[in-house]
Amino acid sequence: MQKPFLLTILFLISFVFQSVKASEKTHHQALKDYFVAKLNVINQFMAENHKKVASEPKLLIDFVDTELLTVWSAKNTVRAMLGAKRWSELDNSQQNQLVSAYEQTMRRYLFEVMSKYVGQVAVVERLQLNGKANKGWLTVLLELPKLPDVTIDLKIYKEGDKQEFVVEKGGMDSSQQFSNWSIYDFRFQGISFVKMKQSYFQNTYDERGFDALILDLYLKNQEFNK
Repeated sequence: MQKPFLLTILFLISFVFQSVKASEKTHHQALKDYFVAKLNVINQFMAENHKKVASEPKLLIDFVDTELLTVWSAKNTVRAMLGAKRWSELDNSQQNQLVSAYEQTMRRYLFEVMSKYVGQVAVVERLQLNGKANKGWLTVLLELPKLPDVTIDLKIYKEGDKQEFVVEKGGMDSSQQFSNWSIYDFRFQGISFVKMKQSYFQNTYDERGFDALILDLYLKNQEFNK
């Protein structure tokens, strides 16, 4: 009696373990597919509009507001640059001002990238998550015509504790399911963009204050603002 009982328990444990692993794998692939779809939208926009944005800047502004800012968090980026302690010193109005100023910087960055567009395409290679599955790196291959391909890592973060589950076909789409995931940093050859900018943000804030930081961002974007 005891042996069959133990075998049954072992079978159930094995079954549960395999089910959990399969669920994790399915979730991992679904999250990867979500970012693949987001990058494909960006690839398509750049391919179709890189010649138009100089004369039709509203195209770019609308795209950033409706698409790019749903996958890249300006708030998380600027918070990481400023640092958690300094960020917590700002009131809600100041935080919103800083995020708004940095969103304009993102519009300028995309405009500059599109002005140098040579047919590059971003392709997701792999996704790596931490043990808690709330942070990770999305490795992207930037395919460049007539030039060697470039690999960059996009740092991703899950906001809050929203429960996720893999939805069967016909249910909630991935844009809703993974809407609390966003990119906020990237690294190239081991160098983090956020870490490169931290000294400027933190030193400006510490030495000259919040208003000076906002003014600096405005002046950097002045030409684009026109």
